[in-house]
Amino acid sequence: MTSANTASLQPSYPRLFSPLTLRGITLRNRIVSTAHSTGLSDVHLIGDRLLAYYEARARGGAGLIIAGTTSVHPTSTSRFASGLSNWDDGVIAPYRRLSEMAHSFGTRVFVQLNHAGSVSGSSGGVGRTVAPSPLDPEVNVETPHELEEDEIADIVAAFARAAMRCREGRIDGIEIHAGHGNLIQQFLSPRSNVRQDGYGGSAEARVRFGLEVVHAVRQAVGSDYVVGLRLSVEEEDQGGLTLDNIRPAVAALIAAGRLDYLNVTSGTDATTRSLPHHYGPMYLPRLHMRGLARAMKAAVALPVLAVGRIVEPGAAEDLIRSGDADLVGMTRALIADPELPAKARSGRTAEIRHCVGANEGCLGRLFRGLHVSCIQSPESGRERELRPLVNAEQRRFVVVIGGGPAGLEAARLAGLRGHQVVLLERESTLGGQVNIARRAPGREELGGVTDQLAAAVARLGIEVRLGCEVTASSVLELKPDAVIVATGSAPRLPALADEDGRLVSAHAALAGARLGQKVVVLDAKGDLTGPTTADFLARRRHDVTFVTPLRAPGLRIEAMTWRILYERLLEAGMTFLADTDVVALSETGIVVRHVVSGREYTIADVVNVVAACGGRAETDLYRELRRRAPALELQLIGDAAQPRQIEQAIYEGHMAGRTI
Repeated sequence: MTSANTASLQPSYPRLFSPLTLRGITLRNRIVSTAHSTGLSDVHLIGDRLLAYYEARARGGAGLIIAGTTSVHPTSTSRFASGLSNWDDGVIAPYRRLSEMAHSFGTRVFVQLNHAGSVSGSSGGVGRTVAPSPLDPEVNVETPHELEEDEIADIVAAFARAAMRCREGRIDGIEIHAGHGNLIQQFLSPRSNVRQDGYGGSAEARVRFGLEVVHAVRQAVGSDYVVGLRLSVEEEDQGGLTLDNIRPAVAALIAAGRLDYLNVTSGTDATTRSLPHHYGPMYLPRLHMRGLARAMKAAVALPVLAVGRIVEPGAAEDLIRSGDADLVGMTRALIADPELPAKARSGRTAEIRHCVGANEGCLGRLFRGLHVSCIQSPESGRERELRPLVNAEQRRFVVVIGGGPAGLEAARLAGLRGHQVVLLERESTLGGQVNIARRAPGREELGGVTDQLAAAVARLGIEVRLGCEVTASSVLELKPDAVIVATGSAPRLPALADEDGRLVSAHAALAGARLGQKVVVLDAKGDLTGPTTADFLARRRHDVTFVTPLRAPGLRIEAMTWRILYERLLEAGMTFLADTDVVALSETGIVVRHVVSGREYTIADVVNVVAACGGRAETDLYRELRRRAPALELQLIGDAAQPRQIEQAIYEGHMAGRTI
């Protein structure tokens, strides 16, 4: 019996784990993995890697998986190279594999159908993007082709044909995407539709394309098949769709398609301002779209699916108990922990790895052209490569040095595999550099990553020794069979003459170092450290100038997090100097140089330079152990191997514990 098949247990969250029937299809619970790009498709189809990804969530107990988003027409191509498509009958066999797999675990599966319009990619750089009107979206450099009426009819027919393939593929239902700035929303919105024909010029004309799509889909699949709609009920853009002006369109769409549920979301992918509000990072509160679901629930006589940073089963239970929603989208929560439903149902909520909204391992990876994963859960997106853990063939004594994210994950995995593990940490608390990073305003949730790891280590009964000054001799005296060194890194300061101690690391600043009123934050890496430290200092009323030799502040930060963080810094009245480096400390301030022009000038009255210049790997202990015990199995992981980000630290800890 799988962990998901626990029907004999009384669920801890009775409403969350109550069934719901949609047009004859019964969902075993209200937890939904909503449609999202994964980067795991096989030439735009569901292949082995994506099937394994969905299988993990079905095995973990999700009631419904919505696959996609899925393009219905060659003029709609994902911005991500491996987006799904449904253009021909080649999808039918993969759909049947997906359906058979999901049903074997008691999970239902829908497919989301979409046309991205002007927020499409451009088909390998040689195709064209299309839209209701030839207006430039902020996020796409291409002016789209304005659709002719015969082209519109072709796309409507493509939706219907794609829906039929879903039915032939034994998929349980379909969801039509009319949100996030995709083509149906582009027609609906007066911001993106300025046509003056039968498809634009009035609210009634702007809804026509959507009505034709939902009607054609319903006609194609028949009256006994589930059809739902995902809709942005607020566009979060001046002059765009709002709760007030969207209601007539919602009613018309429901009637035309005889729809079965409404998936309520917000925003558009066409503007950087809106993106963070529907792919919310940790700066947004949990359940930030609850009010939208509540408003639609009051306006329609259909089940409503709520989304928006729903990461805890208790919050999901409350959404349903209050009547604000009937279904809960917990997509990123299920990326962080596919077993969340099974754990919640059986009362093991303390074991859930809660999503903290970092966005780096999921959306951040996708926007870098990689497959989806999670900073906390290296198995996510790697289900084919990282098979379920098996016990070690021989129980060994493993010493882990360092209680940051890399060391904690290594200890956890080694303990899970049956090894005897001792974790040694120099500080009085576990967490490593996360304990510093979580001090920045709006970044408190990041501490949940190491808090959850520390709790997992404790549940396994792993011995943890805090306040240890670890030396090679003290390690070797323990007579370990294997040692994992996760000693982290120390902040790197720029090579500037500093007789008065005016150079301070960002870590020291976040830890509370005393600083003068006027400071410069020098961001040499473009990661979160510089901007979050600047935010921390500005909110303590320091006069902050942000200097970076890169072409923009926070250049390497995940896009949604960057947008909100940058806005916070602008609101603080901060001065930004890009393409600029600090070259000297002077008696009257600091000297900076423009890295392109070479021009140097002085910024007066700067007391401190707060350096966010990366780290220096702490490898002395590792090298001494190698020298003194060359036969000892020894691994160097995390920042001690190479200073990077939390995702890489946890991944290396995971692999060390998995393979030792």
